Amino acid sequence: MDDSVSDIPKGSFPKAAHLLKHSDFQRVYQQGRRHFSGNMTVFYLLPANEAAPGVNGVWTAKSMRAHKEGDVRVGFTVSKALGGSVDRNRMRRRTREAVRHHLHMLQETSIAVDVVINPKRSLLAVEFGLISQEIERAFRVIRKNCEAAEKKSGKQEARRG
Repeated sequence: MDDSVSDIPKGSFPKAAHLLKHSDFQRVYQQGRRHFSGNMTVFYLLPANEAAPGVNGVWTAKSMRAHKEGDVRVGFTVSKALGGSVDRNRMRRRTREAVRHHLHMLQETSIAVDVVINPKRSLLAVEFGLISQEIERAFRVIRKNCEAAEKKSGKQEARRG
């Protein structure tokens, strides 16, 4: 017996997949790439875009923790300029739900990636289906770039070896 309420696909968004620290958000903004869509801007950082390692060229435990193989973390930023707390929280809930449905697309890759989603004010007025499509499209672009980075790093390792 199917106990689902709707035909919307199920997914999960575990706490380990949340991007939480201010320094991680800043790193994604400063060193990452952008994907623009009608109702949001998606920033993402692949390991290939990583700046130099920690102190004295050595990776620290903190920097290694975020870059385990296949580790995907997603964060949300909703500026106060977008409206009051009710509107901002609604934008955050709607994008989080869309991410929950499509996160599996990124978790299937073997490359770690950090993603930050910045919704635009227009997100409040659109249907959830459109938000979900935009998240899916953004994750497809990120996945494609992850796979390209993986192939590129594989070729570089083959040259060294």
